Amino acid sequence: MKTQWVCVLATSLLACSIAQALAQDAAPPQQQNPTTDSSNSNQQNSNQESSKTKPKKLQAVQVTGSLIPKPQVEGPTPVTTITAQDIEKQGFVDTYDALRSLPVANGSVQDPQFTGGFTPAAKTISLFGLSPDFTLTLLNGRPMASYPLAYNGSTNITDIANIPVGLIDRIDVLTGGASSIYGSAAIAGVVNIVLKDHIEGTHVAFRYGDYSNGGGASKRLQISSGHTWGNLEVSGGVQLSKQNPIWAYQRGYISSYNDDPDPSGRVNSRTFLRLNSGIDQYIDPGAATCAPLSYLYGGSTTYSYRPGLGYYCGSPKNVSYATLSNNETDANGLLQLRYHINDHTTLYADTLYSYSNPTYVGGSPFWNNTFYDQTTGRYEEWQRIFAPEEAGSDAGEQHVFTKTYNVSIGVRGELFDDWNYDAYYNRSQTDLVRKSRDFLANNGVDQYYLGPQLGVDSNGYSIYAPNLNRLYQPITPALYNAFTAVDRAASTSWTQNETFTANTTSLFSLPAGDVGAAVIAQTSNQRFSNASASPLAAEGYFRGIGGTTTAGGASSQFAFGGELQVPLLKQLTADVSARFDKFDYGNRGHGRPTYKLGLEYRPFDTLLIRGSYATAFRAPDLFYLFSAHSSGYSTNTDYYKCRLAGYNSATYGQCPYNGLSILAVTSGNTGLMDITAKTFTAGFVWSTSDNRLSWSVDYDAIRVSNEVVTLSTDQILQEEANCRLGVSDSGQQTYDINSPTCQQVLAEVQRYPASDPVNANTVKQVNTYPINVASEHQTGIQSSVKYRLETGRFGSFLFGLDYYDELKHTYQQKAGDPVLNYLCCGNNDEFKSRVSGTITWNIGNWSSTLYGLRDGTTWNYAGTRPNIGPWITFNGSVGYKVTPKTTVSLTANNIFNKHPPTDTTNSSWPYFDQFDYNALGRSVYLDVGFDLGI
Repeated sequence: MKTQWVCVLATSLLACSIAQALAQDAAPPQQQNPTTDSSNSNQQNSNQESSKTKPKKLQAVQVTGSLIPKPQVEGPTPVTTITAQDIEKQGFVDTYDALRSLPVANGSVQDPQFTGGFTPAAKTISLFGLSPDFTLTLLNGRPMASYPLAYNGSTNITDIANIPVGLIDRIDVLTGGASSIYGSAAIAGVVNIVLKDHIEGTHVAFRYGDYSNGGGASKRLQISSGHTWGNLEVSGGVQLSKQNPIWAYQRGYISSYNDDPDPSGRVNSRTFLRLNSGIDQYIDPGAATCAPLSYLYGGSTTYSYRPGLGYYCGSPKNVSYATLSNNETDANGLLQLRYHINDHTTLYADTLYSYSNPTYVGGSPFWNNTFYDQTTGRYEEWQRIFAPEEAGSDAGEQHVFTKTYNVSIGVRGELFDDWNYDAYYNRSQTDLVRKSRDFLANNGVDQYYLGPQLGVDSNGYSIYAPNLNRLYQPITPALYNAFTAVDRAASTSWTQNETFTANTTSLFSLPAGDVGAAVIAQTSNQRFSNASASPLAAEGYFRGIGGTTTAGGASSQFAFGGELQVPLLKQLTADVSARFDKFDYGNRGHGRPTYKLGLEYRPFDTLLIRGSYATAFRAPDLFYLFSAHSSGYSTNTDYYKCRLAGYNSATYGQCPYNGLSILAVTSGNTGLMDITAKTFTAGFVWSTSDNRLSWSVDYDAIRVSNEVVTLSTDQILQEEANCRLGVSDSGQQTYDINSPTCQQVLAEVQRYPASDPVNANTVKQVNTYPINVASEHQTGIQSSVKYRLETGRFGSFLFGLDYYDELKHTYQQKAGDPVLNYLCCGNNDEFKSRVSGTITWNIGNWSSTLYGLRDGTTWNYAGTRPNIGPWITFNGSVGYKVTPKTTVSLTANNIFNKHPPTDTTNSSWPYFDQFDYNALGRSVYLDVGFDLGI
C-alpha cells in the first residue's frame, strides 16, 4: 500500500515538473483551459487567435457525478466518455460492446453466450472486477428499472442490451463511489447513458452486417427527426433491428466434444443411455442397436464407450445445438417534447420505449428417470437427449419477450436570480415473459418410455416394467410436441421517483471565487415480481421442475442531499457532497448517510491534481430480500467424490460424478443490511496549452464491507470438497474443516445415506441463502492519453490510449476465513490488465479508424498458471461522405477473426472462459446514412 502511494505521488510530481517546464512557452491562461468541457474545444480552437486578445468566459455544463454545472468537465473523480461517434467509428456492435471494451470494465460477466445462466437475454458489465450490481446505471441521469430476472439467480442488475445506439449522444462512466450524489449502488461507479436531447432535420441510416464464420446476420434501420413550432420543440427517433442466431456448430473449433484440448475428454455424449444404477455401470446396447440411430445429430451417433463405465449410443455433437448469440428482433422509439413557457421556464417530457424478443437455445431437450425395473429386478436409469432430427430444430428454444419504457415529465428553469431548478417525475418499467416447451408430468414422456407406474418401493423409487424397445427408438417432432406444453412465466420490475434539484454557481463569494451549491430531494418506490416458470409448474403440471423461482417485493425510499464547490484558494477547490437515504421494505426501515470530499488543485491552467474520498453503499437487492422458497435442478459435478476417485480439474469431464442433476434450494433474507464501501481516488490530468495532448493517471481503491453472499451450487460443491479434503484442487491453499466457512458449507450440502441402493453418499440437495458476511478490497491504476495532430494537406490524426492495471483484489467470505487473492490461482477470472488504443485519420471526405483492445493474461482453468492470453482484437472503420448529406461506411469488428485463447487445462465445453472471451469472430457491417433536411 505504501509503495502504491509513493508511485502515485511520484508520478504526480513528475507530471508537475514536466508541465511547469512546458508552461514557460504556453499561451496565457485565458487562451485555453485543457480541462474544460470538450464540447467547447472546437470552437475555442477556431477562435484561437482572437482569444489571445480577449478572454473567453467558459459556459457551465452539467457533468456526470455532480449536481452543480461547471466549466470544467474534469473533476475530482475520473470520468470516461464514449461518444456516439466513438461507438460508430471504433467498430462496436452495440452499447454493451462499447461498454464491455472499456479497460476499467475488466470483470467477467454472463452474457448471451452463457445459455446455462438465468439471464441469457440480458447484458451487463463489471467495473474493477466487482459485482455488476455495484455499478449504478442511469438513463439521462435517472435510474432505470432492474432486470426482472435475477442475475446468477440472486442479484438484480440493469440490462443494457436494448439501449438503441442510434439515439445515444454519449455515455459517461464515472469510477469510484458516488452514493452521496446518486444513492444506492454507486460503489464501483456510475454509467450514465445520455440520449440525444435535440435533433434538427431528419436523418436516416441503414446497416447490414454478417459474420465471417456464419450466423449472426443483422439489419438495422435508424430514423431520427426534430422540428420546432413556435415555443414547442418535438424530436425523436426509432431504431428497428433484426439479428439471426449464432450456433455453436457454426464455430468449428467448439462444435463437438472432439474439440476438447484433452484427448481423454473426447468422449461422446450419452444420447441413448441405460445404466445399472446399483453398480454405476452402463448396460451395453450392442453395436447393432446403435447402427440404425447413426443419422441423428448429422450422422454422428455411434456405438460409444466411456472409460470405466461401459458402452452406449452417443454423439459428440449435441453441444453444437446451443446458441452463442441470440436470435432477436428489437424495436425502440424515443419521443421528446419541449415547451418553452417563457425565457425562464420549460416544460418537458421524454419517453423511450423498447421491445425485444431474444430467443436462445441452451442445448437439446433432455429426459432421464431412475426407477426400479420390475422386469430385471434392479435399479436402472434411462436417459435420452433428443436430437434435432427427432424433436425439431426449435425444440430447445427459450423466448424472452421484453417490453421496457422510461418516462420523464418535468419542468426546469431559473429560480430567483442565480438558481436553476429541475423538478420531474420519472418511471422506468420492464415487463418480461419467458416461454419454453417443458415436459408434461402426466400422460407424457415417462409413460411413453416406462409404461404405467406400478407403485413405489421401500427406498422411495418408482416401480415400472418398461418396454426396452422404446428407449432406442427415435421419436418424431409430433410426438415431442405431445410430450410437452408451453410453459409461460411473467415477471416485471419498475421504479419511479419524484425528484427536485436546484443549483447555483454563485451561492456567495469568497476571496478565491464564487461558491457553487446544489440541493436534491427525492422520493422513490420500486417493486418487482419474478417467476421462472408458470404457476402450473408449482402445481406439478410439468415434469422435472423440482420447484420454481418465485419472488416479489417492494421498497420505498426518501432522500435529500446537497453539494458545495468551495474555492479555498485560487488554484484549489473543494467539492463536498452529502446525502441521506431512508429505506422501507417489509416491516423494516433504516437510514443511510453518505458523503464525499473531493479536491481539485490547478497550480496552472494545464494541470489538474485531484483526489476524492467517499462512502458508498448498496441497499439489499429486492431479490435477496424477498425471494420465496426457490428451487430448481442444475447440472453440476460432485467434486468430493470425483477427487476421492482420483480426478482433478483437468479430468472432471471423465468423472462418473460429472454432469449430475442436483436440486438447489434458496430463499430470501429480509434481515439483510446495506452493503457498505469506502472509496478513494487520486491522480492528475495534464495537457498542453493548445489541448492537443492530454494525459491522465488515477489511482483507485475500494473497500467493501457487509457484502451479501449466496454461493452457487457449483461453488458450494467445490468448497465442500476443499473442506472435506483439507486442500484446494490446485494444492495451493489449505482449508480447515472446522472454520466458519467450512462448517457453513457442510451444512448446506445434503447427501443420500450410504445405504441408498442407487445414490449412496451422493449429493441430494444444496441449500443456501444470502447473508452479510463478505469483504472485498480492490485497488488499481487507470490512465488515458489523447493526442491530436493537424498536418494540413495530409489531414488530421487523433490518437488515444487507455490503460487499466488492477494492483490488488482480495476477498474474504467470513471473518477468520482465508483471504483469497482474486488475482491469483484462478480464484476469479477477471483481467488484471487491459489496454485499448485508437487511431483516427480524417482527410477530406474520408475518415478511418483503427481500434485495438488487449486483454491481459488470465489464469488457466486448473488454476496453476496465469498463461491464458493475452487476447488482442482489432476493430476498424472506413467512412466516406459521398455528398454533403450522404455518408457510407464499412465497419469490421474483430478484424483478424481471433478465436478465444486456448486453455489446455479446460476440459469443459466450450473449452474457454465464456465469461471473459467470446467465440463470435469477425463481423462486417455496411452503413449508409442520409440527412434529409437541416
